[in-house]
Amino acid sequence: MAEKFEWGEHCIEPIFLAGWDSHIGLDSAEAYCSKIATANYENFIIANKFTPTHIRQHIENIYAFCRYGDDLGDDAPFSTQHRTLLLDAWELDLQEAARENWSGNPRHPILVAIQRTSKEFSIPVEPYWKLIQAFKMDQVKTRYANWEELKEYCSLSADPVGHLFLYVYGHDDEDMRKMSDNTCTALQLANHWQDISRDWQQNRSYMPEDTMAEFSVDWQTYGLCKATTEWREMLAFEVKRAQDLFDAGKPLWQMVDFHLAVDLMMFTKGGEAILSSIRSQNYDTWSKRPKVSKFKQMRLYLGARRQWRRANKSQ
Repeated sequence: MAEKFEWGEHCIEPIFLAGWDSHIGLDSAEAYCSKIATANYENFIIANKFTPTHIRQHIENIYAFCRYGDDLGDDAPFSTQHRTLLLDAWELDLQEAARENWSGNPRHPILVAIQRTSKEFSIPVEPYWKLIQAFKMDQVKTRYANWEELKEYCSLSADPVGHLFLYVYGHDDEDMRKMSDNTCTALQLANHWQDISRDWQQNRSYMPEDTMAEFSVDWQTYGLCKATTEWREMLAFEVKRAQDLFDAGKPLWQMVDFHLAVDLMMFTKGGEAILSSIRSQNYDTWSKRPKVSKFKQMRLYLGARRQWRRANKSQ
């Protein structure tokens, strides 16, 4: 895993978020967001080379918002209770940014950048707010009773990102948002099943308990961290569920701006590559974390580049 972005220090008493009152002015704030985005410590950078120049900065602003909140909830060196306090402060700063149609005075530079993006594309505060609720939920909820609960979590933690992309690409359409939810939820699930072992080390599981019961896997068996026959069958079921959602989201590619279609294709192909890696390990995610090889990533990149060039020629 690549190195984490260094945010600086957060404080609890009094509450102070790393980055507050820094990078003054829009230009400096957006340069900060670009630095966060290009740190690229994930398999697939969100602001990729196929993003049109005129919206690249906006995508990087959104990426910075997502990355900051996620790290605030997962990596801030405090108890879950204190992390929640930090996330409360982040939410209040968001509300200040959104005041009077994104004309408030937030303290954080990422939110200064988000103000410009949200004004320009008429983005409501809701998708940003939902993401923060997901980060808060991770502080207190470590088990999911059924698929409905997990899907509700994904509607907060993943689906809003797709909505933000649609807004930036000029699509304010509820049917498109619903179709986008399939792709975003599927990608979230792929990441969950890739990180089963890591999550368990933090006493967290996203495996629905009703799925576990269906395949006769209880928490004692889960805690053995072994890929039994029952385990493999259970994970195969959830991998197929994720694949079905990816498939359900693919028709959106034909409905959106062709640049966004390439983004959606990259997200989908990347998520499918994770699922393929899980299958190739015969669903044993305990002994080895499934990864997408550099070679596979390059093939995905080259495939996306071909699609991008083809789409450009057809315009």
